[in-house]
Amino acid sequence: MIAAFYLLLVIGHIGVFDVLYFHYYRCALHTRPECHREQFWHLVRHIIYGLQFLIIANLRFHGAALLLLVVLYGADVFIAWSDVWEETVSRRNQGGLPRAEYFMHIVLSLLVGAYILLVGQNVWPDRLLPAGIAIDPPSVPGLLRLYMSVMGVCAFFAFAHDLAGWLRMGRQIRVAAGASKA
Repeated sequence: MIAAFYLLLVIGHIGVFDVLYFHYYRCALHTRPECHREQFWHLVRHIIYGLQFLIIANLRFHGAALLLLVVLYGADVFIAWSDVWEETVSRRNQGGLPRAEYFMHIVLSLLVGAYILLVGQNVWPDRLLPAGIAIDPPSVPGLLRLYMSVMGVCAFFAFAHDLAGWLRMGRQIRVAAGASKA
């Protein structure tokens, strides 16, 4: 699980840059009502990655418990597809995605595919073990494990922050829609 750990660490840093630079700074998605649905997929992704950071840094799934990982990675893929689908609509007024963000998404997709493949290869033998979840971190430096765990906790805080903004934007959209009907 060591290679998967390091690959997830790289993915996490690229993802944070994508969110901070492109989503917040350059495109200001959180201020655009037309991006409300896209923002939903982004905030759900915070939960998915928060869980992945905590799991990969600290846990090992065995037997039937591996189905939880299948659900987690299936949700990750579904959210990624939904986000790509929504970006086309929500970024239309901005001329689409900036080229660098589009390129970054391609790189992230390739890295995530490799990461999921690595996790699958690592846990495949564990399918034969009795069902359970064990504290069994990868053999990486403890400070890096702690760092990735903190990344997981920060992802949950990012979820809470973005959820509050998303709900606020939803209220503003409903008020504007009600005012335009009147």
